[in-house]
Amino acid sequence: MTLVLLSWIVLALGPSACSPGYSGTAKIAFVRDGQLWTIYPDGSGAYEVADNTPPVVGIGWSPDHHLLVFRTLDSDYAQSTAGRRLKPDPLTGLVTDAPAGLNTVGVDGGSPIPIFFSSAAVRISDAWWDPTGSRLLYRLTLGGSTSQLRWELAQNDQPGGIATRTLPASLAIPSLSNGDEDILGVDQDGLFTFNASGPEQRWLTPGLPTGHPLPATLERVLWQPHQTQPSFLYAVSTAPNGSAKQIALLLQRPTGETRTLLTCSCQQFAWSSSGQQVLALTADGHYLIVNLDGSIRLSIRAEIDSVPFWSPDGRFLLLDGRHTLWLVDVQTGREQLLLSDRTPLGPLSPASSQLPAVGTLLEPMPNSLWGSDSRSFVFLTRGRLWWQGNSLLHEGNGLYLLTLNAQGQPLTAPRLLTNGPITQVGWSYQDSAVSFLFQAPLL
Repeated sequence: MTLVLLSWIVLALGPSACSPGYSGTAKIAFVRDGQLWTIYPDGSGAYEVADNTPPVVGIGWSPDHHLLVFRTLDSDYAQSTAGRRLKPDPLTGLVTDAPAGLNTVGVDGGSPIPIFFSSAAVRISDAWWDPTGSRLLYRLTLGGSTSQLRWELAQNDQPGGIATRTLPASLAIPSLSNGDEDILGVDQDGLFTFNASGPEQRWLTPGLPTGHPLPATLERVLWQPHQTQPSFLYAVSTAPNGSAKQIALLLQRPTGETRTLLTCSCQQFAWSSSGQQVLALTADGHYLIVNLDGSIRLSIRAEIDSVPFWSPDGRFLLLDGRHTLWLVDVQTGREQLLLSDRTPLGPLSPASSQLPAVGTLLEPMPNSLWGSDSRSFVFLTRGRLWWQGNSLLHEGNGLYLLTLNAQGQPLTAPRLLTNGPITQVGWSYQDSAVSFLFQAPLL
């Protein structure tokens, strides 16, 4: 009788319960062949979370790792010529705004909750979780025109249209705070905060800061992560003609005190995961890690347009490029080339001087490659099969996992978890204030 009862329990719990030593909070999510999957860190328990859906083109972990939000193409649009031409960026996996729906689902599957119902007349971005895990921010463009762009904030557990609020117009992606309901944005009247429960905006600057509106990668105002009384970060022009060729990154404290952290020819900036440093990319291809007193902790020369991923504890920084994968130990300054395709890059050329115009539909990376312990991470090879410059990953392309020791060195060679046409992967939540902004391929 006991054996029969135990057998029934195992069957009722399903395959996700059959991987000893792991819970749902350890799962890695990925998009393969247009569908949402999860897998355990040992490569077991591969599970199609939401099957028989239209193509999945975006996913995002909630901060507590219990929920996933995913974007599915409108079924009619997916069959159209434009829908069939839609492709993810080969580096970021991001897909541009398109007619689609948004859904949330538990890490172990179940019936998805439709947060937004798809419509052929409305293009929608991926959705980005707020740091509390209760709300989702997304962008709508009506009729495909950015002149009719709208920001919406929705509860994660309410079906389409219920508990959804339209936010004030903002030139930048609104920044969601860690504790209270204040939202940061910028419009033609200046920087502002807006309380999701209140009726009015409160302006923080008398008019637009110098040089605004800036190019889209610099038109940002970002709450500091992991702070109950956060500062916020933004850029202003310091060029005589007000251009974006020379900018200053400004830190404004809760007291209203403002200080300059860095003056540079910067093209991107974001917070570190700990909120104690800032990462900036300069026009000459340097990644600068800046302390909050304005001193430069590290200057890193890596592949242009790499995607940065901070470990949750802020000690490590991955720079995931088209041809290389670098690991930086911020504590020691050690840089390691982990992966490459041996493409002769020659001298690293400066970043493009042509920045995307304000209003360009950019997106942050919604997930991190790092596990919650900050000692393991996953990556897609994408043809980069030379490990540490001298040995091939003989199992070929796929999704791999690597674990570091306490000194930041790989414990072993990376382990293949799974393979196939994988376009996106995420192991944990990433605050959008920690990510650079990227443009998906246009239709």
